[in-house]
Amino acid sequence: MQEADLEAVLAVQRHCYRPELIESRHALASRRRLAPDTCWVAERADTLLGYLFAHPWAGEKPPALDTPLAGLPAGADTLFIHDLALHPDARGHGVGPKLVDEALRVARARGLVYSRLVAVQGADAFWARFGYRAYRLPTSKLACYGDDALGMQRAL
Repeated sequence: MQEADLEAVLAVQRHCYRPELIESRHALASRRRLAPDTCWVAERADTLLGYLFAHPWAGEKPPALDTPLAGLPAGADTLFIHDLALHPDARGHGVGPKLVDEALRVARARGLVYSRLVAVQGADAFWARFGYRAYRLPTSKLACYGDDALGMQRAL
């Protein structure tokens, strides 16, 4: 993912999420800046089909939604998948699984132990296909992600 991709990323985000889950360019750009090797786009014929933002993280508590990251924690043991979104026209063509597989491959190569995420809008069934299972998080840590948010994790 390049800085120039962020406008198209924001457009895909608007197609995919409820208004309260839309994140600012600043918040997403901070993740790309801090972890460029774990943020990807999928394109076909110069059209952005989808994206995945992930970054190293420490512990079980997720970072807040729509909050720029100033830095990454020392002692990271986790790949936190912050956001995966596909344009509706790109769904069902294997784009999402390819992005997830690459993220998990990179996490393993880095020696990370876990991958964690917050599933929203009923995406937990999608993530379960990759071995993610629900885990308990304080309601206060999930509140910014919406009422249907579910913390999920898997070992790498």
